[in-house]
Amino acid sequence: MISPEMWFTLYALAKKGAVYRRQTLTTRELGEMLGVSQQTASRRIAECVNEGLVSRVHSVGGMIVQVTDRGREMLRQVLADLEAAFVPPSDEIIIEGIVTAGLGEGAYYVDIYSSRFEQALGFRPYPGTLNVKVIDEESKRAVSAMRKTPPLVVKGFSHEGRTFGDVICYRVKVNNRVDAAIVVAQRTHHSPDILEVIAPIQLRNELKLDDRDVITLRVVPLHRVESTQ
Repeated sequence: MISPEMWFTLYALAKKGAVYRRQTLTTRELGEMLGVSQQTASRRIAECVNEGLVSRVHSVGGMIVQVTDRGREMLRQVLADLEAAFVPPSDEIIIEGIVTAGLGEGAYYVDIYSSRFEQALGFRPYPGTLNVKVIDEESKRAVSAMRKTPPLVVKGFSHEGRTFGDVICYRVKVNNRVDAAIVVAQRTHHSPDILEVIAPIQLRNELKLDDRDVITLRVVPLHRVESTQ
């Protein structure tokens, strides 16, 4: 998670036109855009460069800057969050994505958290996750809307000298057939477009899924789950 100061710096550079092409400006100009001193602007642009959000080359006229791929993805996420915030509330949140290969770490972590997942979700998950890549803008907005709904939180713990962080869970129905959950770990190596899904069964086998197959994840609101218990 990047700081609010870096968000505003990216926003200022985007307004300057540095999203898809290089722009030349001075730290004084950037400071005026941000409403801060030249020294503060210099520090903020350096932080963005260190985080890989902005590329910078010093020149005689100041500095040549451009928002990087990572910076653009951060800006797109903000845009998706804002778009989701302006959509009238609805219980129906449907995410569509394609099945994709994982990093091979899912089974270990699901096993470590297994009893805690069972306590929170009511089922003991199959040891492994189904990775789903969200590729269309409508589904990305649906993911942003999902993240604004109340989640189930599996608290972190220590095990054999290691510390495991909190895991956020959102109940879903896979292909309108299988009760499951999207899990969001505090630390993850996946990109924001990859969702990890756990279920009491091996989803690939039971639903006959292969890589690149399209599936739907219908978010089940927490209040609806509670009302049926």
